[in-house]
Amino acid sequence: MRDVEAQEMHRRLWVYDRIREVVCRHGFEMVEPSTVENLETLEAKSGAGIRNEIYWFKDKGGRDLGLRFDLTVGLARMVANRYDLPEPIKFATIGGNWRYDEPQFARYRYFTQWDVEVFGSDSPIADAEVICVGAGILENVGLKESIIRISNRKLAEAYLKHVGIDSQQKLEQSLRIIDKIRKADRQQLEKEFRTLNIDDKAVEAIFSYISLNGSPRAVLDQLANFSLSEMDWRKAIEELETLADALAAFGRLNGCIYDMSIVRGIGYYDGIVFEGYDREGEDVGSIFGGGRYDKLCKIYGKRDMPATGVAGGVERLMISLERAGLYPKAELGAKVFIATVEPSLKLEAIRLVQTLRDNGIATDFDLKGRALGKQIEYVNSTKIPYLVVLGQKEIQSKVVKLKQMSNGTEIEIPFSSLVEKLRVLD
Repeated sequence: MRDVEAQEMHRRLWVYDRIREVVCRHGFEMVEPSTVENLETLEAKSGAGIRNEIYWFKDKGGRDLGLRFDLTVGLARMVANRYDLPEPIKFATIGGNWRYDEPQFARYRYFTQWDVEVFGSDSPIADAEVICVGAGILENVGLKESIIRISNRKLAEAYLKHVGIDSQQKLEQSLRIIDKIRKADRQQLEKEFRTLNIDDKAVEAIFSYISLNGSPRAVLDQLANFSLSEMDWRKAIEELETLADALAAFGRLNGCIYDMSIVRGIGYYDGIVFEGYDREGEDVGSIFGGGRYDKLCKIYGKRDMPATGVAGGVERLMISLERAGLYPKAELGAKVFIATVEPSLKLEAIRLVQTLRDNGIATDFDLKGRALGKQIEYVNSTKIPYLVVLGQKEIQSKVVKLKQMSNGTEIEIPFSSLVEKLRVLD
């Protein structure tokens, strides 16, 4: 966990604004789930083992509570008993989360996510909608070269059963191993499969399946050649076909790849899943990810609703933006400082400060009663770009000198024109 200083905070707020623009264009409403949940809520889908991966505690009333580890669980709990909300429910949020992970590159114990969820639609078109939000956010911050890898958990589960992995425990463990495909080499993953007593033939078949990737149409053609006849397999392919058609209609298909190694490690996913990457920085990991979780709402309430969503890590996104040099020029702090020649002019300075602020100009002045020289030292040390020195002469003439601190040039400006001049200055 770390402090966020001024320049990074300025960049974060810029990113948040770009995210909200896209979210609002897609018709989502901004909300925020509670940062603290009942521990049983956090364990409901992930099991008691989640305690090892989160921050949890007993409060003074003896209640078992935990800090949220993602935003999806809280949003699902929020709508699970809300019969008054018309479907589909489209909620979005930006907020912090806590995970007791080992800190590493692009991964922190406290991190910020943006998240959008659609509750109440079982159509793959809803999955296309949230994928388009993710793609739109990357586009809106300037990351034009993104790639979205898409699969379907039903396909992976059906194929694992086909090669002989029939127990639910082994199935879930196998999916978690597959999810590590971009973090560990094949030899390590093969070793993990063998610890589950999966034979070499089945392991080879699994790697053959998860190596399948390419354009959506090409992969769908290849999947049609598989000999599986299970209903889940057929349904999953139909969902991917509908998804491809919807993405094409949205104009997003060219940025998408169907990749059978994408399974998402979180256990509540049960359908279409996907991850978004910056083509120029896949070492950062996925910038966003998500998928369908049709059974989660039922766990938290009586309202059984299909759902799909996407969430992205702000810190990872910011790493990619930094590398690509996409941040706008930072305008930190004040744009102009009003200095006074003598203390008796302080109230006149405040009136001018307030006039500038009322007109949208970031303005600062001395709060310590310092001499003029010390005020100017402060302006130099904080890199405020412009300075106005207010004395009796300026008060009487209603004309001030505006000094550009970077080169020392000065121009005389009437009080009445100062706002207009500052607005056009870089």
